[in-house]
Amino acid sequence: MRAIVDAKEFSQALNKVSKILKQSAVPVLEGVSVRIKDGYCTLTATDYITWLTATLPAQGGDLCFVFPHPKDTAKACAHFDGELVFETVEKNNGKDRWTQLTMSCSPRSAQIMTYPLEDYPDMPKHQEKHSYTINAARLLERVEHVKYTLMKPTSTIRAQCTHVQFSGNKVFALDGHRLAWDVDDTLCVQQPFMTPPEALAHLKMFGNQEVTASMGEEYLRISNENTAVQTRIEGPFVFNVDGAVPKECSEEFYISPTAFLRELDYLKKLVSNKDSIYVHFSSGRLFVKTASGNYSTLVQIDGTSEIDFAFELHYMTDAIRQFRGEPAVKMKVINHKAPIVLEAEGRSDFAMVLPARMKLAAAA
Repeated sequence: MRAIVDAKEFSQALNKVSKILKQSAVPVLEGVSVRIKDGYCTLTATDYITWLTATLPAQGGDLCFVFPHPKDTAKACAHFDGELVFETVEKNNGKDRWTQLTMSCSPRSAQIMTYPLEDYPDMPKHQEKHSYTINAARLLERVEHVKYTLMKPTSTIRAQCTHVQFSGNKVFALDGHRLAWDVDDTLCVQQPFMTPPEALAHLKMFGNQEVTASMGEEYLRISNENTAVQTRIEGPFVFNVDGAVPKECSEEFYISPTAFLRELDYLKKLVSNKDSIYVHFSSGRLFVKTASGNYSTLVQIDGTSEIDFAFELHYMTDAIRQFRGEPAVKMKVINHKAPIVLEAEGRSDFAMVLPARMKLAAAA
C-alpha cells in the first residue's frame, strides 16, 4: 500500500503528539499510531490519561501502523521536504507479525519495522455535554498562575490537591496550605471538574488560537480543525473557593514583591532546617528564630499593618512569585488566625496562604 503526505506538515504533527510520550513497560505505548484513511492522516499518542491527535491531508491508499520509536523518526522527518511517500509491506515469521514501512522523500529514505495498529489502545469515545470557545494561550496563562500550589500525585493524596480545578468563572489549585485562583468570565463552566496540570500543559500546541473546549462525563476535549487534546476529568465535587476566601479584611497594605522576596531569601539562608521555616511578620519587620540566634529584617510597606501574623516561608515565597514583575502586591489580613490574601492591581489572579501559629514562629 502507498500513501503521500506533505513532509513538513507530517514532521510538525509527529513532534506535537510525541511530547506526551513516556517510558512504558508496554513497548507499543511508547509509540505513535498513524492512520491514513479517506484523504486524511491522523497521528495519535497517549499516556492513558491524555490523548493527543494531529490531522493533515493525505493522498493514496489507506494505511495504518505504529511508530515504535517516534522521536527518532521525527529527527529524520525534520530533514524531509516536499512529498513524503509511505509504502508498507506486511511481514510474518510464523510467530510474530509486523509491518515494514518505507518512508521516502527524494533523495532520502528510511525503512522502519512498525507495530500493527490493532496493538495500539483505542482512544475513548467522547460524548459532549457542554461546549465553550476559549483562547488557548489565555487558558494556559491562567493554569500557569495557579498550578504551583499542587502536590505531586500519590495513591493517598486526593485529586483536589493534585488537579487543576474549574468551577464557574474560576480556575484554581490548592494543596491544603495555600490556594491560587484566576477569575475570567470568558470561560464560565456549567459543570465543575478537575483535570491533571500535565494535560493542560499541552495547550501550548495551539498557541494563541481560539479553540473549542467540549466537556463530557469523563473527558475534556480541546481542539481546533486539525489538533486535539483529550484528557480524563474528575468531579463535579470540587473545592468551594468562595466559601474559603475571606469576604472582608481588617487591614490591607502594599509590598514590593521584589524586595519582599529578597528579604525572605536572606532569612532562608540563615536557617539550617529548610523543611519548614516560620516567619513572624510585624509592621513590616520579618523575624526568624533559629538554634543559633534570632534574625530579622525590614521591608517597606504602604498602608496599615498593625496585626502581627506568621507564615511558612516557602508558601509565602511561592505566592509572591505568582505576581513577580508587578510593582506592588496587596496583602489583605483579618487577624493572626485568618488566611492572608494577595492580589495585584489589574490582574485577575489571586493567592491565599494559611497563617502559621504564632507560637510556631516564636519557637522555630
